Amino acid sequence: MSDIQNGYPGQDMTKEFIESAMEMIKNSSQISKDRQITVDNVFQPAFTHNRDLLLKMMDYSHLPGSRIIGVENVKKLYELAQQGKSVIIMSEHLSNLDVPNMYARFYHEADPIYKEIFEKFIFVAGAKLNENDVIKVFAEMFTRVVIIPPLTTKKWEKEPEKYSNELNLAKKVNLRAIRKIIELKNKGNIFVMFPAGTRYRPWKPETKKGLKETMAYMSHFDYFCCCSINGNNMAPNESEDMAHEKVTREKIVLSFGDVIDAKQFSEDMMKQYNLTEDQKDEAKQVMVDEIMKKIQILHDSAD
Repeated sequence: MSDIQNGYPGQDMTKEFIESAMEMIKNSSQISKDRQITVDNVFQPAFTHNRDLLLKMMDYSHLPGSRIIGVENVKKLYELAQQGKSVIIMSEHLSNLDVPNMYARFYHEADPIYKEIFEKFIFVAGAKLNENDVIKVFAEMFTRVVIIPPLTTKKWEKEPEKYSNELNLAKKVNLRAIRKIIELKNKGNIFVMFPAGTRYRPWKPETKKGLKETMAYMSHFDYFCCCSINGNNMAPNESEDMAHEKVTREKIVLSFGDVIDAKQFSEDMMKQYNLTEDQKDEAKQVMVDEIMKKIQILHDSAD
């Protein structure tokens, strides 16, 4: 790969990406494991064997100017986590490379504490990431609690008789996932979740809307902050076929907002919108909408 300074925005590096991914697949002893998500494998610790190769790949795809804004807010979350508080980051979701991009940026922070902080991240991830070799080899490098996402279960609910087995499994898997989150949340970890539940696709504006179901997870935490992502080095393809997604060189900027008391946030939203305890679904949507607004403000303010 050539020197990073010689790149330009939008430069196609799909060929290099595929070559690196194939090498990672050969190196992975985990690639055939955990294809089917069950109640027994919702927690998947990081398999880091390919991390060095991944970092080189991400470095090449990140143009100069790539950085983190508000990284001190993540440090505050980390300090709270070390005090036994439960903390979560609610992040924008643009790409299947969002997590590798976070990894690269945290590992290039000047203060080495941020490498340590990143290794405390546990991502709440959809089961689909385990189904495709190329995507899985990237996903498996990071610690995850795997769920069957709401967007999937909602499709099955349209034909409940046809998908009764899948719906039954999803209920059990997601219950086990929440229990695992509760088990790990006060042990110094920082959870990361994508409240939109899918990557944003401009031709589908609804993909930017937060899912009220994600509030069932956030309700278990003491503090949170929001994260926006500017720059997309693996943009979704309108065909919805991951095989047609190009990898390009871009400036990647992560922005982390202020740390927020989750309980106080919930109380403020209930009061602001005059909601009662009987309006739980409406309250969840109001809260996730507000979180998505905060993410958008961060996104728009990043230069």
